[in-house]
Amino acid sequence: MNEQRKIIFKEALFNVPFLLIAGLVTLAVMFKSGRSAFDIEQIILSNFRSTQSISADPFLKTESKSYKVEYYYGDTNDEVLFAEFEYSGRGDDPKSTLTLYEARDGFDPGVYSTAWFLGEEYVTYWPIGSSAEGDGFEKYLSTEVPLMFNLVNSYSWEGAANTFGASESALKGYSMLGVKLFLWDFSDNGVMRENFIWGIGGNPREMYSYIQGSQGEYKKAVLK
Repeated sequence: MNEQRKIIFKEALFNVPFLLIAGLVTLAVMFKSGRSAFDIEQIILSNFRSTQSISADPFLKTESKSYKVEYYYGDTNDEVLFAEFEYSGRGDDPKSTLTLYEARDGFDPGVYSTAWFLGEEYVTYWPIGSSAEGDGFEKYLSTEVPLMFNLVNSYSWEGAANTFGASESALKGYSMLGVKLFLWDFSDNGVMRENFIWGIGGNPREMYSYIQGSQGEYKKAVLK
């Protein structure tokens, strides 16, 4: 290898990883701000390339044995955390816990949990600020409270994909520097919404949804 090629090779060993890391950090900061989903989508359309061959399946579900999803709504000036979902699938008895910080879908704020006990699945509830088995604690067989049971599951990552319409829509994929994104439109009770998921490699990170034509309001689910 001549000297010129050696120099090019050495520079590539440094510059390529540096540019990749810098690009990922820039994109992470951009998404972390969450100020305008509309602006983020415009950046995607302007700078990413559409890739029909990449599959969205890994972004619509997670193989993790333990994960957390945070749910926000907001606009260009502020955002509010309104729910958190935690899943633990380690061992023989998986457990899902939903914390609602405000009333949703006819259910009061509080902690809703599903878990197995002696071969049967139960749903429990207790108010925020209390504790399991404390004041306001309630426990039911899951078959007795199907709406409450479905409420908890609807806040899983797979549930979020269904709520945002990703599981029943045609997704268009984009990729750049290891970051992948999928965009789709979805009618939510007659209101058209534009949505996207982004992540690194095959690991989803955030899911956004905003009313078509709106440049401020958005909903967001963050996978941790």
